[in-house]
Amino acid sequence: MLNLSAARYFLEVARLHSIRSAADRLHVAPSAISRQLTKLEHEFDVQLLERHSNGVRLTEAGELLAKHLAVVFDRVDVARGEISDLKGLKSGQVSIATVEGVTRPFLSDNIANFRQNFPSIDFRVRIRGRERVLDALEKHLCQIGFIYDHFSHPSLETVGKWRQPLLALARPDHPFADGRALKLNDLLPMACVLPDDSFGIHHLVNRAFAKLGATPNAKMVADQFHFLIAHAVRINAIIYLPLQAAMTEVKAGQIVPLNLDCSDFDHRYIYAVVRHDQQLAPAASAFLRFILAEFQAGEKSDAELLAKLRHRQA
Repeated sequence: MLNLSAARYFLEVARLHSIRSAADRLHVAPSAISRQLTKLEHEFDVQLLERHSNGVRLTEAGELLAKHLAVVFDRVDVARGEISDLKGLKSGQVSIATVEGVTRPFLSDNIANFRQNFPSIDFRVRIRGRERVLDALEKHLCQIGFIYDHFSHPSLETVGKWRQPLLALARPDHPFADGRALKLNDLLPMACVLPDDSFGIHHLVNRAFAKLGATPNAKMVADQFHFLIAHAVRINAIIYLPLQAAMTEVKAGQIVPLNLDCSDFDHRYIYAVVRHDQQLAPAASAFLRFILAEFQAGEKSDAELLAKLRHRQA
C-alpha cells in the first residue's frame, strides 16, 4: 500500500529539486525524507531520483510517478474538502497562484472578507510572473490562478474575467496630470518606469511605442510594482499599470491616471483560471464563486473611480 507521507515527501522533493529545501518546507529532518524516498524506491523497485551535489533530478520513472501523485493528492484534497463541506466548510485549504497586480489590495481584502464567514479555511498564495502562474496550475501546485492577458493552453480554462485597461499614471503635479487629452506620442520624451520583461506590461508598452518608431524613456526597470510606484513618485515619472495594481496609491492621491487615449492599452483583462479537468474542493469552489462575483463589482467600481478622478482633473 502506498505510504502517503512518503509520497508527499517525494512530491515536494520533485517540485523543489532538493531534499534539504523540501525538508525545510515540510519542517522535517532531511534524513527522514531520505529514508522515506528509499522506501518508495524499494516499493516501486525503481530509481526515482538522481542525487547531485547541487540537488536532485528526477529519473524518467520519477517524472511519471510525480505526475500521477499530483493527481492523487488533488483527489485527496477534494475528498477532504467534501468531508469539510459536510461540516459547513469548517476546514479546508485554497491554493492560489497569481500575478502581482491583483494582490494588493483586491485579493488580500477579499481573502479576509471570505474568511469572516469561513474562518477555518486556510489560504496559500504564490505570487509569480504570468508564465509561472500557468506552470503552477499545470503542475497541480495550485487550484486557482489569476493572470493578465489572454492565453491559450490545452489543459487550462478561463472561468471569469475583469476588464483592466493599462493606464499611464503619475504624480498629481506631473506636467501631463492636468486632464488634457493625450496620445502616446505625447509621452515619448517623458521619463517612465517599467516592470521587467517577465511581465506582459513590459512587452505591451514596448510594442505600442515601437509602432511610433520609438522606445519608452525608461529610467528604471524592476520586478516589483510597489518599488516601481515608489520610484515613479520619487522622480515624478510615469508608470504604466492597470488600476488594481496601483489602487492603494491612487486612493491615497499619490498618483493619478493621465487622460491617455491608446487603443493598444484598452483591452486587457484579469483572468481567473483553473485546470480544465479539475474538480475543485468545496473550499476552493466556494472562494472561486465569491471572487468572481467581486470581479463584476470591481469592474463597475473601477469605471466609477476613473470617471471621478478624470472629472476632478478636467
